[in-house]
Amino acid sequence: MPLLRATGVVTAICMLPYSASVHAAVWQSSATLPSTVEYDSNPLLLSSQEQSVVRTIIAPNYSLVGKYDRDELRFGLGLTVLRSSDKSVVDDREDPNLSIGWQRETETGGFGLRGLYSESSTLSGTVLETGVVTTDGTQKLYSLIGNWNRALTERTTLENETTYNRARYDINTLTGYDELASELTLTYAWSAQTQFFTGITARRYEPDDDTTASASNSYAPVVGVKYQFSERLEGTLRAGVNQVSGDGGGRRGEGGASLRYNGERHDATLTAERSTVASAEGGFAEVDAVRGSWSYAVDELTRVGVDAAWQDSKGQTPNTLQTYGVWASRELSQFWDVRLSLMHRERKQNDLGDAVGTIVGLTLTYRIPDL
Repeated sequence: MPLLRATGVVTAICMLPYSASVHAAVWQSSATLPSTVEYDSNPLLLSSQEQSVVRTIIAPNYSLVGKYDRDELRFGLGLTVLRSSDKSVVDDREDPNLSIGWQRETETGGFGLRGLYSESSTLSGTVLETGVVTTDGTQKLYSLIGNWNRALTERTTLENETTYNRARYDINTLTGYDELASELTLTYAWSAQTQFFTGITARRYEPDDDTTASASNSYAPVVGVKYQFSERLEGTLRAGVNQVSGDGGGRRGEGGASLRYNGERHDATLTAERSTVASAEGGFAEVDAVRGSWSYAVDELTRVGVDAAWQDSKGQTPNTLQTYGVWASRELSQFWDVRLSLMHRERKQNDLGDAVGTIVGLTLTYRIPDL
């Protein structure tokens, strides 16, 4: 696999700064073990003949961070084990994920590399976010990410992030793809509260099967401003145009706005955006989305929250998806916490009836903050 070979190169590069002085580095590690039992009334979001399942999910995760002088090395390893009450609807799964990264600080900025590999269900994650309607399958995602940033003046910063993604599926109705994206951003600090930025993102999409989709390019220049209203409230506004070449291509305005508040007991975020993303159905999909969340610390150990999202996906099967959820969590001790959640989902698609589903879950998490 190209990414696995690339990850080996990343690993070798990451270890170079530590080869002579690895024992002088400061290492920190942590582990979590969340265990979840949840009931899903309609995991496939069918408009008729809904089938429910009970899922048991255990997802151990381990992370290791090493710092030496100006270098930082990160390593992460996880596994999501799922057991289903009805394998004809949702199959049992064992999904691994692996990450390794290296970051170096310089006198004027920094640069780094990251390699990622993950497996996930096509009923969740990036497949669901692009509006794809599918059955339970597996997405294998390989990613290689490089970044650098440099301060040009006391107020001006130039940064770049280049990402290579390789997605593959075990479902014939989905199309695997390779995507290369590069984002260049110039930021100017007008004042302590105001930052102006401009940039451009260029992406190349190539399908795994050219009989179901064709290669295309995407170019999206953008301008925006970030403003700090107060110590706890900040907002961002950006606007641009996205041009997609190839079959089904075109031009449309894109951008978004966001507000974030971090209070002593209240936290809240609100975002609205238009974007174009690679789709498992082939090519790029246009997505309009609005998301909001709010949480409140009842006391030092207990927190409650509300999440809501609406998205309109304009891919090969246009549809809208709405989700609403409430949750409550409590820290039982230094190592244990528990979370109860309730989520309602509703999908509307042309020529089909509305599909609705409810998920009720209970999660118990064991944490080891520093091994």
